Amino acid sequence: MASSRDNLAAWIVEAKGRIEVRPSEFFMPEKGEVLIRVQASGLQPADAKVAKLGIMNLKYPTILGSPVAGFVEAVGEDVDKVKVGERVVSGTMIFTSGGVAKFGASQRFVIVDAREVVPIGNTAFPTAIATASQTPLAALYAPGALNMSRPNPSPNPAPANGKKILIWGGSSAMGALSICYAKLAGYTVISTSSPHNFPLLKDLGADYIFDRSDNSTVSKIKELFPIDYWFDTISLSSSLTPIRDILDGVKEQVEIITLLPPSMSGGEVVFPENVKTKMLLFRNKAEENQDLVQWMLGKGGYLEQGLTEGWIKGVPAETIGGLGAVAEGIERLHKGVSARKIVIEPWIEQ
Repeated sequence: MASSRDNLAAWIVEAKGRIEVRPSEFFMPEKGEVLIRVQASGLQPADAKVAKLGIMNLKYPTILGSPVAGFVEAVGEDVDKVKVGERVVSGTMIFTSGGVAKFGASQRFVIVDAREVVPIGNTAFPTAIATASQTPLAALYAPGALNMSRPNPSPNPAPANGKKILIWGGSSAMGALSICYAKLAGYTVISTSSPHNFPLLKDLGADYIFDRSDNSTVSKIKELFPIDYWFDTISLSSSLTPIRDILDGVKEQVEIITLLPPSMSGGEVVFPENVKTKMLLFRNKAEENQDLVQWMLGKGGYLEQGLTEGWIKGVPAETIGGLGAVAEGIERLHKGVSARKIVIEPWIEQ
């Protein structure tokens, strides 16, 4: 139920439409929900694809953005995971809800699912935005994705297990976190980026780093076979094409986890029959994911420990301004952003 408390948001007024800052309703949380007073919110490539290409059937006008970090303002019925005043981070329900505006992160007050809320202790809000994504964890460890062995909640990597993963796009926000998590779980990590981002990937723990634009990268990665797991964090023809070339001649069954459907790759990339691409579709409510959700997002779980203790590594956060900067962030993401997470602080006056 709406109240008269002030709220302000960056609205996208229609599919592929303009973004404008104007008032938004203030909603109290319902059962199983949490109201967050937003101190920092993230913009991600999916937001840019929605805003610029209209790729999802959403209810407009709407509010984009995820994740979100701030103070717990209120909790709904049956919520005991967090308390009012606690510093938290959370994913949002803006896409899973079909665009219901109260769930979008680019506003001053947002409603989130209590299951996705994670305490962050004294971690800075922008840092939490850059390091709290559950998507890489789902890609690596979900039963319906790569289903790799999980790491222990510790800054110390598990003993090397002898298995290798290729993470294409290591300087993307998703790629950087995936490198961190795979190394903590004891895997040998092969990754790609532009040369100026090599130091970042090395700091994250990547064992082998290659120039994504170098013609010799395909043959060099082939020399590292066998590779046990494949994750394309870019999921466009520019990344799927070299991965296809790397797999040329491989007879074994291979599954590549992607973040976008083939229709959005910018060009059809044809793989042989033994190679399949699978878009990550992770549902927190699915029965087969409950054990992973509890491990990842539960009270005292992996993300809470990593965020409060500060040992999760990702790309640095870049705060670009208040709600009036959302349009700028969308434009930058549409053109391509690497080695940084775009962050909005909605209480900054424009």
